[in-house]
Order: sequence, then structure tokens, then C-alpha cells
Amino acid sequence: RPSKTGSEAGSRRPSVELTEADVHHTEVDRVEAEEAEHDALAVEAMGREFDELDKNKDGVIDLEEYLEATPQKNRKQIREEEEAKEEKHWLTWPSLEKRVKNKRWLALSTSADETVKLWDFDDRGNKMRGTLNGGPGDELVHEAPIRVATLNWKMRRAVTGAMDGTLGLWNLETYENVNSFLTGKFGAITALDADWERNRIITGTAEGIMCIWNSDRLRLLKEIHGHDGAKITVVKGDFDQGRGVSGAIDGRLRTWDIETGAALGTFDMHVGDISAAIVDFERLRILSGSDDGMLHLWHLENRQSLAELAGHTDRINIIRADMEEGLAITASNDDTARIWEVATGTCKGILQGHKEAVRDVQVDFEEQVAITCSDDRTIRIWNLETYSCTDVLEGHLGRVNIIRARFDRDPRMMVSCSNDYTLRLWNLDTKECEELLCSHSGNVIALIM
Repeated sequence: RPSKTGSEAGSRRPSVELTEADVHHTEVDRVEAEEAEHDALAVEAMGREFDELDKNKDGVIDLEEYLEATPQKNRKQIREEEEAKEEKHWLTWPSLEKRVKNKRWLALSTSADETVKLWDFDDRGNKMRGTLNGGPGDELVHEAPIRVATLNWKMRRAVTGAMDGTLGLWNLETYENVNSFLTGKFGAITALDADWERNRIITGTAEGIMCIWNSDRLRLLKEIHGHDGAKITVVKGDFDQGRGVSGAIDGRLRTWDIETGAALGTFDMHVGDISAAIVDFERLRILSGSDDGMLHLWHLENRQSLAELAGHTDRINIIRADMEEGLAITASNDDTARIWEVATGTCKGILQGHKEAVRDVQVDFEEQVAITCSDDRTIRIWNLETYSCTDVLEGHLGRVNIIRARFDRDPRMMVSCSNDYTLRLWNLDTKECEELLCSHSGNVIALIM
């Protein structure tokens, strides 16, 4: 076509440039129109559904019409739907309550990766249920390895302590941090005990300070400077009687009035650092071990040494005991574990076979079986009638720090934790590793059940 000239060209409408505001209003208009159309369709669908339910066309849907038109679920269907919902969202309180009531195998693991993992070892799918270490605004509560923890499944609460001196109080139902102590002014948290029924927690630190806390809000009630800057390795509390016991690397065990903070007495016959201890407040007995391999049985009130258990030549790492039966088993850096008759101090047998330090032990004295784990990366199962090794479990690529056995289950099971960042789930009847759990990104330090 020939181009327009002269007055024709001059009569063209000028071009219009749209501003950002014009574009915005145009988009808003479009969205509003789409929403209005959607609402109209929804109202129309609701009208059709109402007409279908209103059988007698009186403009009212009565109960008889509703029940006739709506499929009713029986109790079994409702229960199955609730269980399926709880299985998917298991951290709701009824679901957690049900898992505890059904004796599910629940646990917390702590790690050098500054996190705590919540586990359900009976879950057929994802056994790692969640991670604890976020406070309000998702800031970290702990910024150092978490070495100690305590929990109460019934109350859905846990307390964790880390090497930066921080404490965290957690809601296990929601993974939320309820409260925290972040100043770290008392030193690294190295020991922890709790009485959840009386709302009390006792901590020991690397600076030799014991602290008493209210477990509801993690409120500091009292600080006790008991070991003159020596790292506390053991704290135990008897809040019913208002007394506590502490042990430290100064080689001393001390008893305390934890209401007033007054020292009641000192056990000072150990030559080496206190490395492990168990306290039986009911029987007034303390069994303690030290870095030099010596164990002492003490009377809690008069602080007399009742027996010396000599035999280990290096640090005592852990003590497990049945004080009612008068038996104990100890694991040591001398590569052995020993079984003791506590009252007399007699060594009944030596478990020899590990090539490096023995870190942890589990025992069933009734069934005469013990399990040990070691820096040599292996786990050994022992017959306590013959004190011989019956099986060696291998698989971990680093030091095995912790083992927790469930002798009461069928089949008997065990979980192990290692410096290779993993947990392993073992069937003790078949002696096979059933599952490798790889959720941590640092050494697994503790496992609390």
C-alpha cells in the first residue's frame, strides 16, 4: 500500500507508552477477574451439592438427609485413618504418646556436628525423625560438640549440654527449643543428671562448677564451686533427699547438700582422675573408677572405703553394675573388660581380645552375656560363664564409642555409634548389621534412650 502523507499522516493517533503503574494495575485487574470467576464456579458447585443433598427441596439439609447421602465410617476405618495420619506426622503428642506406650525403640544421639538426632529404630521407613539445634529465629543453640543429654519421653522433654557451655531445653513433640542457656560462663558442660518428676537438673562443667537448674524453664537455682577448676566428670543427684555426688579430674569424689550448696564430705583415696562412677543412693554405695585403673567401693554417708577392685592398668572408661546382685563389669583403656564381685573386690573374669581401648559395655548378668566395643573398630560378644568371645561384629570404619543393647526384645537388637559418623543397627540373634544410619556429619558421641 502507498504510504500516507500530508494530512492523513498528521491525523494518526499518537502512540501511548504504558508506565509500570499501568502494567501493575492491569495485572491486578486480571488476577481479580480470575479470582471472581473461580469464586463464581465454587458457589455454583456448592449450589449443586446442596441441591443433591436437599432431597425434599425444602431449602434445609436435615440430619437424616445428610446421613443418607454421606458414607459413614466405622470405628475401624476411623482408627486406621488416624493411625496412618500419626505415622505420617508422628510428632503430634498423641502419636508420640502411642509410640512410647507401645514401647517403640526411641533414642537421641549427640554429635560433634553440633546437632542432636531423634530416632525411632522400630520405624520401617525413615528411622531418623528429626534434628534438634535451632532456637527462635533458627539461630543455633549449640556451636560446639554436644557431649551430654538427658530426656523424659513421658514429658516430651530433653536437655542437651555442649562444650561451648550452652544448655538447651527441647520439646520433643515439636523439635522446638523451649529455653536455652547461652552464655557458657560456667565452662563446657561435661556431666549431667536429671530428676524430671521434681523438675531438677544438675550439671557439671570443665571449670569444676556444679549448677542446679529448674527443668521446666532451665532457670538457674544454684551454682556450687566444688572442684577448684578441675573438670567434673561425674554428677549424680538424689533430689528427694537433697543430696548430690560429684567426681572430677582432681581425683576427688564429693557429696553435697544440693539445697544449700554445702559440702558433706570428700572421698580422696583415688590417685588418678575420676573417670567413671555409679551411685546407688538407696543402698548408700558408690563405685568409682579412675585414670590409673583402680576402682573403689565407698559408703555414701561415712565415706569409708569398703573394697578396692584392683586389676585394670589404665583408665576406667565405663562401669555397669547390678548392685542388687553385687556384680559389676568395667571397660578400660588397657584393652580389656573385667567382671567383679563388688562387695569383696574379687575379679571373677577378664574379657581379653580387643586390640585397643574398650569404650563401652552392655551386660545381661542373668543370661551370662556381655558386649563390648573398642577403638579397634570392632564389637565383641562374650560368654560370661567361660569369659570367652563368641562373636566379632565388624563394619564400622572408626572407633566405636557407644553400644546400647536391647536384650528384652525378640529378636535381641543393638545399636552402635562410631567416630565414622554413623550408627549401625544389629540383630544379635543373627549377628548381622540390619541397617547403616548416616544422618550425622561428625563423631557420634552419646546415645540416650
